[in-house]
Amino acid sequence: MFCGCRLSHDDEPNTNVCPVCLGMPGALPVPNRAAIESIVKAGLATSCEIQKHSMFYRKNYFYPDMAKNFQTTQGPVAFCMHGHLDLEVSGEGAAERPVSPDVERAGDGSYVTPVRILRIHMEEDAAKMVHVGGTSGRIGGATESLIDYNRCGTPLIELVTEPDLRTPEEARLFMEGLRETFLTLGISDCSMEHGSMRCDGNVSLRRRGETRLGTKTELKNINSFKSLHDGLEYEIRRQAEVLEEGGIIYQETRHWEPATKRTVVMRVKETADDYRLFPEPDLAPYDLTDEFVEHCRAELPELPKAKRERYVGSFGVKRADAAQIAGDPATAAFFEEAVSGLEPGGKGASTVANVIVNDLTGYLNAHSLGIADTRITPAQVASLAELLSEDAITSSQGREVFGLMAETGDDPARIVDARGMRQTTDASALEPIVEEVLSRCVDQVEQYRGGNRKVVGYLVGQCMKASRGTGNPQALQPAPHQAARGVGIMAYEKPRAVPARTLGGAVASCWGTALALAACAGQPASADSASTPATAAVVVEETAASEPATTAAGAEQPATQASTPVANNDDPVSEGHAGLARHPGDLRDEPRRGLRCAGGARRGHRLRRGGRPLGGDSSCATRRAGSRPPTTRAAASTPRAR
Repeated sequence: MFCGCRLSHDDEPNTNVCPVCLGMPGALPVPNRAAIESIVKAGLATSCEIQKHSMFYRKNYFYPDMAKNFQTTQGPVAFCMHGHLDLEVSGEGAAERPVSPDVERAGDGSYVTPVRILRIHMEEDAAKMVHVGGTSGRIGGATESLIDYNRCGTPLIELVTEPDLRTPEEARLFMEGLRETFLTLGISDCSMEHGSMRCDGNVSLRRRGETRLGTKTELKNINSFKSLHDGLEYEIRRQAEVLEEGGIIYQETRHWEPATKRTVVMRVKETADDYRLFPEPDLAPYDLTDEFVEHCRAELPELPKAKRERYVGSFGVKRADAAQIAGDPATAAFFEEAVSGLEPGGKGASTVANVIVNDLTGYLNAHSLGIADTRITPAQVASLAELLSEDAITSSQGREVFGLMAETGDDPARIVDARGMRQTTDASALEPIVEEVLSRCVDQVEQYRGGNRKVVGYLVGQCMKASRGTGNPQALQPAPHQAARGVGIMAYEKPRAVPARTLGGAVASCWGTALALAACAGQPASADSASTPATAAVVVEETAASEPATTAAGAEQPATQASTPVANNDDPVSEGHAGLARHPGDLRDEPRRGLRCAGGARRGHRLRRGGRPLGGDSSCATRRAGSRPPTTRAAASTPRAR
């Protein structure tokens, strides 16, 4: 962020360092213009107010991963303030949030909820610590610790939310949406493997019907979206059980252990005063011009949400397919090229989308490839989609052709003709086959005439067998009123209603949940900090400081319903959730309810039915790899700088 050292994930340790990132006496920082452009773009993409005047501060602490013993970060006013994103939740994930008047649901149970963004600020990353001999590379039980300063000084942006998230599924979807946005903007590679996007997850409970949030705990450095969902789910149940038994929730940082499926104590939270935050004397305040902001706005690409709506409206692509394609820039570019030669208004584009989402994505995942690493071209996918759209081959044949196309690189039409797979739709050619099948399947024909539509599949199968797979199943379908000809009456089944579920069964049913996120997106490999975008850090946090809403066991519980948290006005810092300290001296210790998540997007992480066995807490005063005190924030939870 403040020097010209190369940024790379794979270079030898401590080879990309200089006096500035090593904190040598007399070394002066020089800001990275491209990094500031990146954070402004992130703010514009999330509807933030771009602050024309802001400055950097020193957050002081001693820890080996920051050689100069302070971190350069922004103070109460960041480059981007007060934005929002609308979160769309559907399917089984929508059932995690109890039905309540404050959320308007569609007929299928889906809903849209706004998530307020308090701020997006810029800071520098710390060095990487490697613990040797410990469990899973962590400090516990390690025999020695190594430090790689190559990562030190990497540009890092951090996004902080208000406590508007209510379920683990909402947190997961929010983080996935931010990752898609940052990838589209090109400000980070958001690589889970390299730790360039991370998330801290904070949890606070309160009893239904109350407005005061309880004491929060923070889940630190979660490294995948699945771990984010599962860790929050566990912590919600753990806190609910403690409160139901009359216990106390302590403000602390906890670690999620995927192997044992539990959270354990890492450390008790520090106070903001410990950091002695004061303005950075070596960096002048920033005054962004209107021309600079408009230059960043002009470079914004089409964002995933707008792209998805265009795919649905202009190409007739199913919404789920459109969302998956639009969320990845490389896949979206592949799709755009594949449909560029198709006739508008046809079903070719939706078929292309189906091939990409199912066949291409499955092939890439099975072979651990990126879309740029395969020999499959957009033209080949368009050709295959055209064969499917014209009913020249069946869907099962399409999967076979795709596999051969990926293996040989041949054109799908050539593969189909060479293997005699092209199906006939000529009625005169199919009529003798149908007549032969009906003449020998007398019992099934009589059942069909008697109203039994279940024999349709059997008769179609016999026709396909007699035609050696060349008969088109659609052409074999009868007219609706021809009871003695053909097969294939399609039965329509209404989708099953998704059963309503609660977070943790009886234990957590009476507790409202407030969640927030903090995530970090990393720098692309082999880039110079002076000419490449900044690392992106995403933080979703809760800002209300409050005491635990404990209740004696057996006390009468209010009815289960969602409630919207409000700021704890007794706290001089968190007034209305929106007010910021006007001066560094006004900073206080504020609990953070956020999550910081890493990792590639994964789907289908749902709450399990009923409770999960709760593991005991293990007190541990040692820090794990790379952990540090959180960044001080006024009127907000304090996300960690990674």
